This record gives sequence, C-alpha cells and structure tokens, in this order.
Amino acid sequence: MLDLIRRHPLGFTLAVLMHVAIVLLMIFGLDWLNPPEIQKPTGQVVQARLVDTEQFARQKEIKHKTEKRQTEQKRRQEEKKKEEKKKKEQQRREEERKKQLEIKKQKEQKKKQAEQKKKEEQRKKAEAEKKRKLALKKKEEEKKKKLELERKKKLEQEKKRKEEARKKEEAKKKAEAKKKAEAKKKAALERKKKEEAERKRKAAEAKRLADQKAREAELQAQWAAERDGRERDSVTAAIKRKVQNSWLRPPGAAGRDLQATVRVRLNDSGSVLLVRVIKSSGSSAFDRSVVSAVNKADPLPMPKSPTLISEFREFTFIFRPNK
Repeated sequence: MLDLIRRHPLGFTLAVLMHVAIVLLMIFGLDWLNPPEIQKPTGQVVQARLVDTEQFARQKEIKHKTEKRQTEQKRRQEEKKKEEKKKKEQQRREEERKKQLEIKKQKEQKKKQAEQKKKEEQRKKAEAEKKRKLALKKKEEEKKKKLELERKKKLEQEKKRKEEARKKEEAKKKAEAKKKAEAKKKAALERKKKEEAERKRKAAEAKRLADQKAREAELQAQWAAERDGRERDSVTAAIKRKVQNSWLRPPGAAGRDLQATVRVRLNDSGSVLLVRVIKSSGSSAFDRSVVSAVNKADPLPMPKSPTLISEFREFTFIFRPNK
C-alpha cells in the first residue's frame, strides 16, 4: 500500500479529499438540502447520520482491502513476469553456451582429422622414401656384383692367356700381390678410421645441436612463462578495476566488510556468458550487486596470449569493494 502511495501521491490525495467531502456532505449537506420539518423529533435524523457514516466507513474499508488485494495481485503478476523473463534469458544463454561448445568440438574434430591425415601422408611418404632407398641400394649392389663378376672373368681369361708368363714371374707376382693386399688392407683400415672419425664428429655435432636446441627451448619456455605471468596479472587487475568501476553499493552495505565469490564464464572476445554466486557474502543485495557489476562490465578484458585465453574462459572471482 505504501509503495502504491509513493508511486501515485496525487491520485491518493485526491481520493482522500473526495472521501472527506462525501463525509462532510453526508453530515452537513443533508440538513441544507432537506431542512428539518417543524415540530419533528431530531433523534431519527441523528440515528440516520450515524448509520450512513458507519456504512460509509465499511464501504471505505472494503474498497481499501480490494485495492490492497488488487495491488498485491498486480505485484505478484509483475514478479512472475520478471521470473519468466529471467528463466528465458538463462535458457537463451545456456543454448548459446551449448552452441559454442558444439562449434568448438567440431573445430577440434576437424583439426584432429587434419593432423591424422597429415601424419598418414608423412608415414606414406617416409615408407615410399624407404622403399626407394632400398631399391637404389639393391640396384647398386647388383651393379657392383655384376662388375665383380666381369672383373673375375677377365682375370680368369688373362690368367689362361698368360699362364706361361705367370709361371715364370710367379715369384714376382706373389710379391706384388702381397704388396697390393697389404696396401689394400692399409687403405681399408685408413678408410675405416676416417669413417669412424667422421661418425664421431657427426655424433658430437648432433649432440651439440641437440643441447643447443634444448637450452634455447628451455629459455623460450621460461620467457613465455614469465610473459604469460605478467599478462595474467595485468588482465586480472584490469578485470577487477572494470568490475569495481561498474559496481553500485547496495543499501545496507555501507561500513560492512563484505565479499562474494562468483564463477564467470566468457567467450573468446570477453563477452560475459554466465555469472553465478558460488559463495555468498551473507547479503543477497550485495550478491546481486556483484553479479550486476560483472554484467555491466561486459565485455571483460581478455589476454592476447592463446595459452591464457582458455584460462579466462571460465574463472572464479572474489569481489571485495576497494580491495
């Protein structure tokens, strides 16, 4: 009733004045409109006036109760409309969240399929390269074998042709053959030594490069972690400032050290998808003011680093005024 008076002060004042005028008219106007007859008793007139006044009071009370009931009914209808609107908004946000999750899932599925396809292509390419190298090696070995057979054949023919001369120079040839064998063995040993040295050199170089890459990767990871830490602190401070600037102190919160913990869900651009209180301050008005402040601060600041965006899609936020 007081809320109705506050919203319609002029109408309420006019209604009161009108009722007062009716009462005065009933009390004094009847005498003016209908002057009393001479030599009639006045007791009946007084009684009629009292009856009319009581009837008017009852009618006024009935009207007051009716208006109060209508006002209460209207208030309940308005609250029901607000609740239905709130439920529809929550349903819309939930549908939007599911839609975003489905889009993300499809993107991840496509990415996974692309990676699998790439790995399969790389595997096939490596297999083909391996087969090519094996075929080339086999071809070279066959060529070597053929040349060796031809060489042996020529040696046999030469041996037959020079049988007599060989016998005469057998001693000389043996010496030369021995010398050649030793030279060949020495060359083979030298070649093997060089190959071993080259292998060790390549292994050492590979180890050096691997160690260098590991150090570079470690430094890069350390730098990225420090950079992400600075950006995380910066974005967190920016979110707190923006929510603080959007917050309006509710009635009854002045001088009280209140805090509320809320769970906030954002999209990649920082738009607020959902805000809910997970730890109340003990004051429902304060809790609502925090949720309202987060929504008013939409969109919230987001990090530029891709590794940090996922952290800020959903996070817990403790709000304490001016802290």
